[in-house]
Amino acid sequence: MFPPQLNRIFYSYKLFLLCLLCYSGSVYSQGTFSHQKFDSILLKKTESLRIQGDYENLVRLNKDYLNLAQEKNYKEGIILCYINISNISATIGNYKRGLSYLSLAEKELKKVNSSVLKARLFQEHAQLNAVIGLYKSALDLNSKGLFYLKSISDQEKRKFYLYRLYANRADFLYKANNPDSAYIYLQKGKRIDGQGVLLTTLLAKHHLMYSKRRDSAFIYLHKASAKIVNTGKVNVQSAFVDLTYGDYYFALEDYKIALEYYNKALDYYSKTNRLYNIPGVYESIAKTYKMLNEPQKEEEAMKKYTEEKTALENIQNEAINISIDHMLSDKDEESNGFQKRIYLYIGLIVILSLVIFILLYRHNRALRQKKNEFKSEALSLKSRINDSFEELVSLAKKNDSTFLTRFQEIYPEFCPRLLEINPKLGASELTFCAMIKLNFTSKEIAEYTFIQHKSVQQKKHRLRKKLNVPTEQELFIFFDSL
Repeated sequence: MFPPQLNRIFYSYKLFLLCLLCYSGSVYSQGTFSHQKFDSILLKKTESLRIQGDYENLVRLNKDYLNLAQEKNYKEGIILCYINISNISATIGNYKRGLSYLSLAEKELKKVNSSVLKARLFQEHAQLNAVIGLYKSALDLNSKGLFYLKSISDQEKRKFYLYRLYANRADFLYKANNPDSAYIYLQKGKRIDGQGVLLTTLLAKHHLMYSKRRDSAFIYLHKASAKIVNTGKVNVQSAFVDLTYGDYYFALEDYKIALEYYNKALDYYSKTNRLYNIPGVYESIAKTYKMLNEPQKEEEAMKKYTEEKTALENIQNEAINISIDHMLSDKDEESNGFQKRIYLYIGLIVILSLVIFILLYRHNRALRQKKNEFKSEALSLKSRINDSFEELVSLAKKNDSTFLTRFQEIYPEFCPRLLEINPKLGASELTFCAMIKLNFTSKEIAEYTFIQHKSVQQKKHRLRKKLNVPTEQELFIFFDSL
């Protein structure tokens, strides 16, 4: 047996030789560079390494192919590598780098016309927004990806991406508390490929949580397990399957077996550095220990849950700001394009309309229409505000990890205003302020965040000092004024 260092050197050397063989025997055909083989081989190898969770070699592979694409000035290949590297970065929790590579891909994509790459770009943007908790944005971006898929003539590529976009959309809809619509997209994906591990596991989860058909849930879980290829290495798909198995046995009240599956899922997620999945697993483990009447282990698991959740939120916050800036930039571009079209329409109307009476008539009619639209939008806005408030209250009651993220979407100026007063406020303090802003009582805050009523009062006292709030002023009134 060689020392670990030599083993790593030999492994890297073998991978280097393999890449050379790929380039000479696959990407090149009789001395010519083949775009089709470049795409096909890169996608297959990337998918294989992604499932194994071998991110180090996955990055190396895509950077090697990126160098080749740049050498051959193959724009579509460059974009494909940027998108792949973005996906890898987001998967291991480096959301900022993921967004950076997506921006590079988006910049290059303006120079080419490829519906496949546009669909893929929006798919990755959607997934990245979903992992940082921006589910509405994720669904909007997913819709744009589906739109570009309609114009893809290659049926194999169309099915390949359509299946994944349907599965992603179903996952986003579940997280956005819309299970009925999610199930529709699961069925659409099933008609394309009923054997995929992600989609099959999502079907099992649906029957477990919503239809309450546990026999169907078990059948789908068994199918998903059978589809996982055992390569002797960590398979990231196994983590989601084991997590769902844990939920299945928890529902059966077989808590010891549930705990075994939760721990397996935690191990897989930890080894593959899936940071956004880890807090939820610890929370499930804590609930299981509670049912097993093991308070010390429950407390340890809840402590780990809080630590991992806080660490994840700190990573997410910066990515959320970048993502929101990107969305605002896109809206500005759309607005500029819309304004140009409006000016063109007005010019045509002026040229074609010689009679002032007709122009005045159209103008008055447009004003009346805008007035009606304004009234309609006002009513719609009021309805959306009420729905959003109820959603926030529900997330807070569940102590859901996405509460602060969703709160910032709905009240985008609240947290920045607090940080102007005191930049040292942490994520947990911002969450506490948000709950007071939503008019939760001290007793309710204590109940939903698993702390004592006395601790809530102490937190309020410390907040007053940090935010310079006079003792005679109610914190709720102070936050509401922000």
